[in-house]
Amino acid sequence: MTHLVLEHINPLVNPAPDTPVFTLDRARPGATDADIPRFADPIWNLAALAHGEATTTLSIVWENFAVPLRPGLMRAGWALLNLPTPQPLMADSRAATRERPAVTTLTRVIRTWSYFARWLASRSVRSLDEITRDLMTEYATERGGLGTCRMVIVHELFSITRLWAFAPFLLPEDRIPVPPWEDAEVGGTGAYADGLRQWQRSGENATAPIHPSVMSPLLVWALRTVTDFAPDILSARVEMLRLLDNAPIRAEPGGRDKVRAYFRRLEETGEPVPGFNSPRIKTLRQTHQRRTGSPPPPLPSHNQYIAGLLGVSVGQVNGLVSSCVRDSDRLATGDGAPLATEITGCLDGRSWRGVIDFEEVQDLAEHLMTAALIVIAYLSGIRPQEVLQLQRGCCTTEHRSDGTVRHRITGHHFKTVTDSRGNHLPQGALRTHPWTVIAPVQQAVTVLEALTDGQLLFPRSLSKCHKPRTYLGSALTPALAIARIRRFSAWSNELARHHGRDHEAIPDDPEGAVTLRRFRRTIAWFIVRRPSGRIALGIQYGHLSASLADGYGGRSTTDMLQLLDLEQALATAETLAAAAERLAAGEGVSGPAASRYLTAASKFQTTYAGGFLSKRQHKALVANPHLQVFDHPESFLTCNYDPHTALCNPARGKADATSQRTPSHSRCHRACPNISRTDTHTKLAAKEIEKINTDISEGLLPQPLRQRLEQRRKALTALIEDHQSSRIAGTPESTHA
Repeated sequence: MTHLVLEHINPLVNPAPDTPVFTLDRARPGATDADIPRFADPIWNLAALAHGEATTTLSIVWENFAVPLRPGLMRAGWALLNLPTPQPLMADSRAATRERPAVTTLTRVIRTWSYFARWLASRSVRSLDEITRDLMTEYATERGGLGTCRMVIVHELFSITRLWAFAPFLLPEDRIPVPPWEDAEVGGTGAYADGLRQWQRSGENATAPIHPSVMSPLLVWALRTVTDFAPDILSARVEMLRLLDNAPIRAEPGGRDKVRAYFRRLEETGEPVPGFNSPRIKTLRQTHQRRTGSPPPPLPSHNQYIAGLLGVSVGQVNGLVSSCVRDSDRLATGDGAPLATEITGCLDGRSWRGVIDFEEVQDLAEHLMTAALIVIAYLSGIRPQEVLQLQRGCCTTEHRSDGTVRHRITGHHFKTVTDSRGNHLPQGALRTHPWTVIAPVQQAVTVLEALTDGQLLFPRSLSKCHKPRTYLGSALTPALAIARIRRFSAWSNELARHHGRDHEAIPDDPEGAVTLRRFRRTIAWFIVRRPSGRIALGIQYGHLSASLADGYGGRSTTDMLQLLDLEQALATAETLAAAAERLAAGEGVSGPAASRYLTAASKFQTTYAGGFLSKRQHKALVANPHLQVFDHPESFLTCNYDPHTALCNPARGKADATSQRTPSHSRCHRACPNISRTDTHTKLAAKEIEKINTDISEGLLPQPLRQRLEQRRKALTALIEDHQSSRIAGTPESTHA
């Protein structure tokens, strides 16, 4: 591959120390010249290039780069940020790159160079022009041997390809040779992925779903906070803001007299002086008591709270509180500054808390925002950047003529938004097709609209430690959302312990921090694997699946439906792999579709067993009509789905029968020809019979319920007997035919 631009046509990149890293006209609206880093700065903050409101700090820390190679990589980094993608990469469609890549891509590329630079420095390489193709081959081989995900290695090596592509614009000492994975015999740009197959060791480039033992209680507490606790938190916040507004900035006449009268009244009634019990002071007092064994010192008075109560300035309270408390032997500071709001939310029939303290309001408001974020992100499947930048009025409700209600959310999307030349537009665009969501999501949006004042539903300003930055957006960032979710989990666990609900405690996830990306993957996982299951507090996953499908009708872009297809393929593969294993161990099968079940397990074992499924194989698995096997242990059966004969499919026998690609377990009929049963299913049925026998033997059931259980026991007994009389025993040969 040769460069198509001659170097003498273009001035070589060698910026002066005070040269801006990028021009102000490319920065987000509101950014100033002071937000633009200079070439000689040790840190380049590129966040101003991202125009979204959920922008995080995107920094290049040059101290992380090997000193000998740092000047050359800084010049190459400036070229990457300011020059269009070179022609060699643009000319090959397989490279999938743009003339102006997104700032997150550029940041990742430059950061990746730091790994390469450290490795080169360990080989005593002191300038970029000393890099040889043999060194690059050694680096690629070593990176592949670490067991890292193949796609991570692909991106790292393509970052080096980008460095090579800018060679015509760089000084001679900053140029590297063409990487060996870009050779014509390997296939050229874009085919580097195929040249890396021998370096793949393990790992799947997929976001891990949140473990069910974590997601279930997390969702329970999020929904509980949004539905039951929200009115109390919102009313407390209104009262806190009223008190803050009621205290004038400047001292007003008569204010000191009001303060003296207030303390006299407290002395007469025996009421305590409101105390300042912030979370930090709570921690210090607990630490003092734990270390010394003695009671902690009294709290300081909450002068801001008192000023708001009396309508005087904080300075007037500060000037009198010490003398008033010191001169009286009947005044003592209380445990906090409780707000005069009623607690209406209940948990197990009793108030979820006693009072809300002035100093607790901000933390509770953050927890409420986090709970709404969890509900919206999880129950909608909206991408993180889109969720965090939702705005007031984004949710609309449609009451249909048939009595059904549809809630829809409209917002901006960013991932695939490009201009006419294919360049990424950092400001995004309004989504053409809204998201269809269920009622709890709509309720969460309503709560956020009551909680926040501006346009954004998730503003960063709703925080005790908010620091405005002109180069950043105004919305929560994904990183801050992770921290908020961690704090919400800890707060929920405190409530669980306080109310004796240890079974609802949120454990640590085995895959690490709960991120917004994982919510999207998890809901797809549950939709596929729990088609008739229920989300906590009775929300049906099946209903949610239908809503998502309705919201994506007619769309062909890569989005939630592709994610659902991937999860469907993974679930089918897991079902067939388990079936083949059990059949090889001699498990029996019965039912009208028993032979199809055996055939499907055998075909899967022959075609896919023992390997890692690629995306192409996932698609083939979903499309293969002979491998559509769906296990449904709750109904003690497996559905070998054929849309033309399935009794759950209203369109069976019609031209559009294949429009329903998966079975509807809620309409499952015992006479369906697609049913098969295994020994595993009958063992589950036997366990249910044992439970029914125990319930009946206790003699505490009303007669109608007893009769219903007896009918259930009779039906399950008949199911087991039918299976035993017609079962076909599986053999190792039957799964390897």
